[in-house]
Amino acid sequence: MDGSSGGEVPQPASPTRRQASHSNERRWSMGTYERLRPPRAGSAAHEQAVPFPMLRAEDEAPTSWLIPRVRSALYDSENLLGVAHLGRRNKGKGIRAWYTSYTTIDWLHDDIREQARLRALRNVTGTRGWWLNHLWDPVQGWLLVILVGLLCGLFAGFISEWSELLAGWKTGYCRADWRLSKTICCRMSAAECEYWHAWELHALSSRVIFVVVGVVYTLVAAILVVRSATRVTVANRGVSSSVETSVSPTVKMAYYGAGSGIPEVKSILAGFVIHGFLGVRILIVKTFGLILCCASGIMAGKEGPMVQIASSLGNISTRIFDKYYKNEAKKREIISAAAAAGVSVAFGAPIGGVLFSLEEVSYFFPNKTMLRSLTCALVAALMLKAYDPFGTGKLVLFQTTYDMEYHWFEMLAFAVIGVFGGLYGALFCRLNMIVNRLRKATWVGRYPIAEVVAITTLTLACSYQNPFTRIGLGELVGSLFQECPTDTVDRPSGIGGAADDDESAVERLLCVASNQLSEYLPLLSLLGFALLNRAFFAIVTFGCKVPSGLVLPTMSIGALFGRLVGTYVEYLTRAYAGKSVFAQCPPGSRCVIPGIYALVGAGATLTGATHTTIAVVAILMELTGNLIYTLPVLVGVMTARWIAEYFNSSGIYDMLLEHAGHPYFDTKTQYIHTCRTAAELMQTDLETICVDYSNENTLELLSTRLTRISERGMADGGFPIINSHGHLLGWIACAELEFAITRCSDMPTSTECFLNNPLWQMDYLAHNSTAIPHYRTPAKYKTHQQNCDIAVKSALSNNSDTSSAFVGLRRPWQWLRMRFGDTTAKPLLSATAGNTQHSYQTHSHRRSTSSSSCHDSIAATNILHEDPSSYLTQNTIPMPHFQDRPNDFTPFVDQTPLTISANSPIELVANLLSRLGVSYLCVTNKGIFCGVIFKKAYIGYLKELEEAGYVR
Repeated sequence: MDGSSGGEVPQPASPTRRQASHSNERRWSMGTYERLRPPRAGSAAHEQAVPFPMLRAEDEAPTSWLIPRVRSALYDSENLLGVAHLGRRNKGKGIRAWYTSYTTIDWLHDDIREQARLRALRNVTGTRGWWLNHLWDPVQGWLLVILVGLLCGLFAGFISEWSELLAGWKTGYCRADWRLSKTICCRMSAAECEYWHAWELHALSSRVIFVVVGVVYTLVAAILVVRSATRVTVANRGVSSSVETSVSPTVKMAYYGAGSGIPEVKSILAGFVIHGFLGVRILIVKTFGLILCCASGIMAGKEGPMVQIASSLGNISTRIFDKYYKNEAKKREIISAAAAAGVSVAFGAPIGGVLFSLEEVSYFFPNKTMLRSLTCALVAALMLKAYDPFGTGKLVLFQTTYDMEYHWFEMLAFAVIGVFGGLYGALFCRLNMIVNRLRKATWVGRYPIAEVVAITTLTLACSYQNPFTRIGLGELVGSLFQECPTDTVDRPSGIGGAADDDESAVERLLCVASNQLSEYLPLLSLLGFALLNRAFFAIVTFGCKVPSGLVLPTMSIGALFGRLVGTYVEYLTRAYAGKSVFAQCPPGSRCVIPGIYALVGAGATLTGATHTTIAVVAILMELTGNLIYTLPVLVGVMTARWIAEYFNSSGIYDMLLEHAGHPYFDTKTQYIHTCRTAAELMQTDLETICVDYSNENTLELLSTRLTRISERGMADGGFPIINSHGHLLGWIACAELEFAITRCSDMPTSTECFLNNPLWQMDYLAHNSTAIPHYRTPAKYKTHQQNCDIAVKSALSNNSDTSSAFVGLRRPWQWLRMRFGDTTAKPLLSATAGNTQHSYQTHSHRRSTSSSSCHDSIAATNILHEDPSSYLTQNTIPMPHFQDRPNDFTPFVDQTPLTISANSPIELVANLLSRLGVSYLCVTNKGIFCGVIFKKAYIGYLKELEEAGYVR
């Protein structure tokens, strides 16, 4: 995405990035980002990943499909580098490069960036200012969510229509029009499916065609996913809070088009950056791959992938407005709304979609985002209703209604179904994670396409004979939810035959009007076999390299068990009508609805696997359109949640996040901290950059430091900037330092770089005439003050060149050399008119910090002796553009890093990292730099607490 998860990656500003002579020996990029086939057996790509590996992707566009837009390499506006205009500076936070892949965004920086944009917008006056401030700017978000909702409805209708059509081709085709699905084709004819031509009429076995066509579907889907895989560099290093090791990076294949996509979307909304995951290329792969997988008949649902598809549409649509496109925090508001729309079109439940996004997907969900999410989900559902992909007027195939109340004796059965949902959900999570680890650690992971073909073949071959497993998941759940008619329905003969593969025949199989157990046993056996079949293949299928979700597969398993229990309870009410607990049931009539049991079972099993409660209840209520069954659903869902949490503290999505190595800050869990202060958690072995020793800050040495920190797996970190006394002056991230070094590709490697230019540290002379910083320490303050007083008196009395040089502080192209012992102000880069060659001044000796403080005082004194009218009326401070002096890295330095005391309680660290959204905290002791607490390291510490049981 753009800066976080889009389809393209920022391009470098200079075309000679990799052509410089010194760059052949040192690679400043931290990895590679390209579309490749899976590596051969025995390569490092399949080494087992560790928790939260540090991943990096190269800042160059991947050689992939359809990369529509290439942006500049700077995240912040370049105008901030040339002129510090009133209201537009980032108040010392530094100019940021675009976020690289597998890093975390700085929520605080993006908030400051948004405030600067709003202040600039308020300065626009007149009619244009009223239009921008009161109409155009506020309406952009609403226009965007409406557009995303329309696109989500169109995509959902297209996917449902074509998956239904392709699924019918496994059993035949419509002679009236081959483009019609079986449901619509059968509805056109007066007789039963008159126009439907079944394959069984041909010599070739219908079972073989059923299996072969399904295998072809998944084969094409797997090829699409594997061919779109991305190779990234992963440092095989866990972010343990206790051990820091230096290792070399390895290679990992990222199949962004496979699986559900919900875990990655959760991580992205929490601030993690995954380039390409929500881009155009993966959107195309996910859409067509999902159609093929849903049509194939394997245990793959479309609800999870629809969340990724909707999030991709939201991410791509933000390119329309720079307000969202160039602000990663604002962009995530639109992605949260899009995720709600994805669930809305998957279930036909707008309110349930918003609650699912709030409860399971979104990390930050304020009221404004909730309203926009509801609008987006509503528009998406209306668009899907207008599309009518099934030709029935229903949003989804399993939409149903009931007309009978439940009885109190049924509550025990609902609780039993809830226990099953919790047990199976916990079992599914554990067994599926074992299967996924085996995929990564064994030879199976090296042949993803062969694995998909094998699973599909086995699934379809074992599912053909049973009518409940032969039909699709949507049709199955819809049939299990339906209630039987009041009158007696005779069960058709030939159970398990090919004639019973349509939905209406399956519904007839589910309805038995008898009080004899022998009449129910065939149905119970079919339901039991289908339950075992679906339960097993759901575990082994989820995680293979095709687009697949787990929502509908787990719901179908719970619906099968619930229908089985409901069918047996129905037999009991007929056999013992009017007796004991069934006294309310009159003989010879229907007393219970087995479809309600299937509904409760679907919700209970989904809750057991995902630990989602409120959203599941809301979705099921919207599916039935009746609030009468709220209590039965709540009984089953809450029972399942309690049982599942007893065995697993987290749901399948959180487990997959940990398995994939994506960091996620869980703010819902309450931890019992073993560390008491920030000093116990901080990392102390970081390299620092000292501005007083300029000979240590050459291009060669800085690029070497970048290489070393990358090899340690900390390429998404940075370097603290200090002076010779250890005082923290600022922070420069690796991404910004890499970009700054790239701009100097034409310079000699011995060129000195500057990271503390006082021009960038001043705010506005009109507001603070003594804005030039003073680098003095209390220990040597008296000695420095005496020397400064003598120097000031000499400068004022003699009006020396030194004094006149500092009087012209605001003069363009001047670099204050007071930090490096010189007595004159020299240009950082000197250039003659008509000549583009620059002369670079490098320095190799250490400067005197004592004279530095003296010159600070001289500069400040001369400013105070100027005519006040010469600066009080200034609105801007003219500065040379950053492209004219590329070895000045000061614009990229965060001069106000968030710091805490070494004795700060660990609870303060937790609140700062979670509520402010910063990616690091600098730890100081009376201004002296002590260490850094990275957000990823803190998440690793929380995982250690969770594994040790220090949670509540």
